[in-house]
Amino acid sequence: MITPINSTSNNSNINFKAKFLYSDDLKKVVEYAVEKGKFDKLNQARKNIDSAFLTTKIKFEMFKPQNGQPSIKFSTYKPKRNANLPYSEADYDMTKTVEYINHGRDNLLKFALNKIIKLGNDAPHNNMYKNIIISNK
Repeated sequence: MITPINSTSNNSNINFKAKFLYSDDLKKVVEYAVEKGKFDKLNQARKNIDSAFLTTKIKFEMFKPQNGQPSIKFSTYKPKRNANLPYSEADYDMTKTVEYINHGRDNLLKFALNKIIKLGNDAPHNNMYKNIIISNK
């Protein structure tokens, strides 16, 4: 017996995996992009980011240190040598973390969205992409 699968479109279940490891902060940025009508730009950036360095994964986080400016952080991960088929975050080693501080008056979600889009512009040839993903030293 074949059971039909009901596919419903629900904006709360947005799937943005690409090379990014799941984080609630990334989900918030994707929801913000959908809300502001900029999901197409974000999705194109994701495709550009995903075009090279296929084994490198990126974790995105937003935070506000005590008495500090709101910031975002990109951490890059490479598969562990003994992981045959990396599946979860535990199968990766963190290789580098790059932090960007929001010095302006921008909303933190807007700032984060613009940084992710900038990361995807002309990837892998832009300086931000090279700094975060290529130069893992």
